[in-house]
Amino acid sequence: MSARRRNRSRGQALAEVALVAPLFFLMVFGVIDLGRVIWANDIAASAAREGARYASVHAGYADLTVPASKTDIRDHATQYVIAGGLNIGVTVCFSTVHIASNQPGCSGDTDEVGADYARGNLVTVGVSANVPTLLGSFFGRTQWSVSGSSTVLINN
Repeated sequence: MSARRRNRSRGQALAEVALVAPLFFLMVFGVIDLGRVIWANDIAASAAREGARYASVHAGYADLTVPASKTDIRDHATQYVIAGGLNIGVTVCFSTVHIASNQPGCSGDTDEVGADYARGNLVTVGVSANVPTLLGSFFGRTQWSVSGSSTVLINN
C-alpha cells in the first residue's frame, strides 16, 4: 500500500468518526438521562409508600404511638426522596373507604369531608418532583415531572 493511499484512508476514517461520534454521544447521554428520570420516578413512588406506611403505623390509636401530624408525615416521606429531583412536593390527605369505587375520596392536601386521621380511614400520600435533564435543554424540555402516590388503610 502506498503512502498516499494510507493518508487518504486515515482522512476517510477521521471523517466517519466526526459524523458518527455526535450521534453516539447523543444516544449515550440520552440513555443516562432516561435512566435518571426512571430512577427518580421509582424514588417518588417509594417515598409515597413509606410516607403512607408511616401514617398508617403512627395513627396513635390505643396509646401505642404518639399521633403523627401531616407535617411529620410529609417530613418522613421527604427523607426518602434521595436524589429524586428538584421542587419536591409531598401531599397528605385522609378519606373514608369507598368500597364501590375502590378510589380514595381525597386529593392533594384536601381531606374528604367527614374523614379524619383515625383507624378505618384511608391516608393518601403523594410525592412529586422535577428532574433536570442534560439533553432536554437541547430539545426545549429542561425538566421532567415525576410523581408517586400511595393509599393505605389506617389500621393502628
